[in-house]
Amino acid sequence: MLIRFAVENFLSFKDKQVFSMVAAKHTRHPDHVADIADKRILKGSFIFGANASGKSNFVKAVSAARNMIFNGIGSVERKYFRLDSAWAEKPGMFQFDIYANGSFYSYGFAFSYRDATIISEWLYKIHGSSETCVFEREYKNGKTNINTDLEFSEDNRYRFRIYSEDIKKSKTFLCEIAEKETINNPEFKAFKDVWKWFQKLVVIFPDMHLGPNAFTNIASDKHFHSLLQSLDTGIKSFSVAEQPIDKILDYAPEQAREDFFAKVENFVKKGRHGANVILGDDLYSFVMRNNQLVALKQMMNHGNPAELFSYKDESDGTRRLFDLLPFVTNITGSGVILIDEIDRSFHTKLIIRYLELFYANTGKMNIQLIATLHDVNIMDLDIVRQDEIWFVYKETETGASEMYSLNKFQIRFDKKLIKDYLLGRFGSIPCFGQLENDNE
Repeated sequence: MLIRFAVENFLSFKDKQVFSMVAAKHTRHPDHVADIADKRILKGSFIFGANASGKSNFVKAVSAARNMIFNGIGSVERKYFRLDSAWAEKPGMFQFDIYANGSFYSYGFAFSYRDATIISEWLYKIHGSSETCVFEREYKNGKTNINTDLEFSEDNRYRFRIYSEDIKKSKTFLCEIAEKETINNPEFKAFKDVWKWFQKLVVIFPDMHLGPNAFTNIASDKHFHSLLQSLDTGIKSFSVAEQPIDKILDYAPEQAREDFFAKVENFVKKGRHGANVILGDDLYSFVMRNNQLVALKQMMNHGNPAELFSYKDESDGTRRLFDLLPFVTNITGSGVILIDEIDRSFHTKLIIRYLELFYANTGKMNIQLIATLHDVNIMDLDIVRQDEIWFVYKETETGASEMYSLNKFQIRFDKKLIKDYLLGRFGSIPCFGQLENDNE
């Protein structure tokens, strides 16, 4: 679970901003809170703000941090706070406080925009009020130094030292260790716990659609079918039509087709029940039959079995349900789901029902949903807790984004928030300039 996330000098975030999932003392909606080792952690959080305030930049920050962890710093040109040129020379920073595999950790890193190198990186294991330094990394005067307080065996201490000396300046040490075989060694457990936490982190942007990792074969997912039917989509039932593989993507270059189907087949063979892919605005489920890859085109019955609808015939809202419903119908284990513009193409009642499904289906599982949205009707304390409501505000003079919780304000539990929000009491709403008629 995510406990806190901090970002500094990235896109519209100038000074350090801290987002927290720690629950306040409120007692409403107890099913929205997970009790983790004597700590109360929120299972949901919903971020409001005007257009261009920085809501999407918050999601981009989490996504960028995850990508850097796995792929190295890469190209970070002009990702700093560009409204003040001095910040091009200052480091960017991300930090995650998390709960993973039974332990609390604090992991983060700072990087140089000018050199695309990691200048510091750290991982601590938290034990109540004390902590253990799993490692600290510092790049200074052209040299990287990495220290640890872990008590390694002689062999593992030697491995740790070798990995420390070989690390590339643009690569995270977390990933350097996690990619080695020693990750299965108990003495490297902290690395494995944190690395796997980031693997489970799901980030969804508005233009993302179903991919092979989305969920299992929807052709046989009866729960998914019944939910779509109950959410006023007009869909009565589902069916599939098997399609010849050689007819799919026949417009694409042969090598591109071969590469695509090889990746899909490899995914399905890894113990998966199926892979779902949108091709040419049609939705296909790929499965293995007799060791052969089979494509099943998903068809929807809206009341006339003689005239079936394909995915491309469905409304934007229904398509969006195909993208997002899997995260509340096939929830297992633990993880964090971060969705930008969750209310895109959704009616208010549909968003409310989606959130109800999330909380109902997660039960006591350590699953979190963090979403940005515009629909102020969700800003209702009968729907969400006040500590689940966050705002992003763009400071007028500097243009920098600031984040803060509704808990910053003294709000009664029975308070109607929408009017106060639209009147600007909580900030984070558009501020339009006065339009003057020069002819008057």
